[in-house]
Amino acid sequence: MQGSLSEFRLAEILQLVAVQQKTGLLRLTQGNKLVTFYFDQGLMVATRDRRHAAYDPLLEFLARVGWLHQDTAAFLKTRLESSREDLGDILLGERYLTEDDLHAILADLAQELVHNTFTWREGTYQFISGDEAIEGLRFRIKQKIDSILMEGARRADEWPRLLERLPGPDVVIDLASAPAADFGPRPQALLAGIQGAMRLGDLVRTGRVPEYEVYEIVVQAVDAGIVRILEMPAPVRPAHSEDAPVFTPRQTATVSMWSLPRPVAWVVAIGVSVVSLGATAFLLPRVTDPHHAAAAEQLAMESARESIRREIEIYRALHGRYPATLTALTVDDLASSELLRRAGPLHYAVAQTGRSFELSDAAGATPAH
Repeated sequence: MQGSLSEFRLAEILQLVAVQQKTGLLRLTQGNKLVTFYFDQGLMVATRDRRHAAYDPLLEFLARVGWLHQDTAAFLKTRLESSREDLGDILLGERYLTEDDLHAILADLAQELVHNTFTWREGTYQFISGDEAIEGLRFRIKQKIDSILMEGARRADEWPRLLERLPGPDVVIDLASAPAADFGPRPQALLAGIQGAMRLGDLVRTGRVPEYEVYEIVVQAVDAGIVRILEMPAPVRPAHSEDAPVFTPRQTATVSMWSLPRPVAWVVAIGVSVVSLGATAFLLPRVTDPHHAAAAEQLAMESARESIRREIEIYRALHGRYPATLTALTVDDLASSELLRRAGPLHYAVAQTGRSFELSDAAGATPAH
């Protein structure tokens, strides 16, 4: 399974992996960026590509959030390039980390990589299935895909809002009061690192939690009167690193139009995707001759129509109403013109009540909804 992320995006791929309980590896590429996810029976178990040992996202993450000093990270990178050692073995064997620390960090890394690639609209994907694809994996995690997707959707929605409150690493903050005990151990540990006036970027580099969480915790602490802002730069979007998420104008517009309570919208959007992909997974094995042109064309058309049904429901989850026309899906970047073409001629109409829609073959086939 392979193709373009402009047609089949990360959320849809992960949903398919979960529904079909697939085992294998998923590789995403965008320019010089490469991200790899490993799955075992529908669970995400690793994000470190052992076939590209010279680049280990774990090492970069540890240095970027303050678990390792930059000099230490550079030394370990040189060591890994000249040996066949596993970074995890070095970190545990030389007591840079405990086993509990390493497991928690690997879970943080997996969620951050999903967050960073959640909005990719360009690039390619390739899924290699089979037990052989995950043989030899060390230091596995067990992450449920639905939980990862829910959190990924939440972060994609909230990140622009956090940047409105804290526009970049040059915001200067200090600690106004000690956090209450009910603020949670992770936020308390992060806020304990605020020593006098400091830049937000410095807290990101020393906080030992992903950048998103630093921004989220600081905003919560500001609202609670625990942290105060001493200096606020002009609200210019900060420059992103190669691995940082890049948000498009479409996402900002989506946030402003979100009309359902966010947890409800996330559940509806992702739930509808899982159901429709489940239907596709049910139909796929029933094409007895995958080389038969007519059968393949019919399957492609039905799959495209299932995708359109799903995107219509996602549009409603985001906007609180069904789109007036299918073209609105392309304006919101939920569907491409190519997807609409592959679906064939369609009749689409919203019921007068606004609570349902009809999607049927324009030639008069049975309504699709």
